[in-house]
Amino acid sequence: VPKGLAVVATAGIAAQSEAMQRKRVMQATEERADAETVADRLKGTVLTTSMKASDEGRLYGSVGSAEVAKALVEQAGVTVDRQLVEGEVAKEIGTHEFTVHLHPEVTAPVTIEVTAED
Repeated sequence: VPKGLAVVATAGIAAQSEAMQRKRVMQATEERADAETVADRLKGTVLTTSMKASDEGRLYGSVGSAEVAKALVEQAGVTVDRQLVEGEVAKEIGTHEFTVHLHPEVTAPVTIEVTAED
C-alpha cells in the first residue's frame, strides 16, 4: 500500500500482531493488579487535614479533590491525579467520603477527617 497505512497479511505479520496483542493484554492485567494493590492499601485509610473554620464549623474555603490528592501523597504515599478523585466538596468540619478511580475497573473509597485549625 503506497502510504504505508496497511500491510499485506503474511504469516510473519500475523505472528507479530498476535505478539503485540498478548503484550497489550499482559500490560493491562499488570496495571489492573497494581491498581487493586493500591486499592487494598487505601481500604480503611482515614486521611486528616485541618483548615480555618468558623465557630459554627463552616470552613473558610473547602476540601476538594486537590486537597484529597495532596493528602494521599503526604499521608498514604499514593500519587493520584486530582481528576481521579471524586466526591462532594467538603465545606464543613467532619468526616467526608471520596472515591479514587485508580483504574477504569478499580475504585477505592477514601475517608478524610477535616478539623479546625487553632
